[in-house]
Parts: sequence; C-alpha cells; structure tokens
Amino acid sequence: MQWIFSPIAIFSGMLSVLQSVCNGMLEKIIDRPITVAVISLSIGVMMLLIVGTVFGQLGFATSERTVQGPWWAWLGGLCGALALLSQPIAVPRLGAAIYIGLSVTASTVLSVLLDHFGWLGVAEHPAGIGRVLGCALMVIGIGLVSLF
Repeated sequence: MQWIFSPIAIFSGMLSVLQSVCNGMLEKIIDRPITVAVISLSIGVMMLLIVGTVFGQLGFATSERTVQGPWWAWLGGLCGALALLSQPIAVPRLGAAIYIGLSVTASTVLSVLLDHFGWLGVAEHPAGIGRVLGCALMVIGIGLVSLF
C-alpha cells in the first residue's frame, strides 16, 4: 500500500528542482538571497494558509499533546528555511543538476543513517548492503554529474 505514496514523493522531488531553479533565477534578478528566500517562503506560507483553511487543517492538538513531543520537533521550519536559503545562493553558481544531485545524495545518505539507527523517532530499517551500495552509487553519480 505504500506504493501509492511514491507518486507524491516523485512529484515533490520534481517541485524541489523547479523551486530551486525559480529561486536561482530570482536571485539573478534581485541579487539578494535572503530576500529571495523570504519571498519564496512567504508565498509558500500563504498557499499553506489557504489550503489549510479550505480543508480545515489549521490549529493545534490539545495543549497537553503539544508539549509532550521532543523539543527538536519544532525545528523543521528552521531546517526548511536554511535549505531554502541555500537555493538562491548555490543554484546560480553550481547549476540545478549539481545542486539537486548534492542535495538528494546528502538527503539519502542521512536518511539511511536515520533509518538504520532509528534516530529522531523514525522507524528502524537496517542499512543493508543494498542501501549502502545505493548511497555509494549516488555519491559516484553526483561525482560524474559534477565532472561532465
């Protein structure tokens, strides 16, 4: 049943590339990477507020549940903002292929580590030879993309 979520992940990856390219172009136009990140994030927040309102998904669970989670669970926005800020800085200089290749490769390697050790509350999935080899091939692949 998990296969049904694969198209969502694929679409998200495609959007990530488009977002990076859009933000890289906006950086070329206005020459202010932080402003680019604020514009991009603001448009994203507005879209989420509209969709959240339409589908009734805004608000918090009970206050008791809100304080029970780990402190680091609130840092996703910080991670997203820093990742977003990297786009207008790096994409114009590296190009979309190298930027996304490095980003996806680093994401995959960290994901395999998180899965293997069950860090940050993710379900454990052993980093067998297939996963380790897959990560190694991604590193080799981005090396090739960078060279040519």
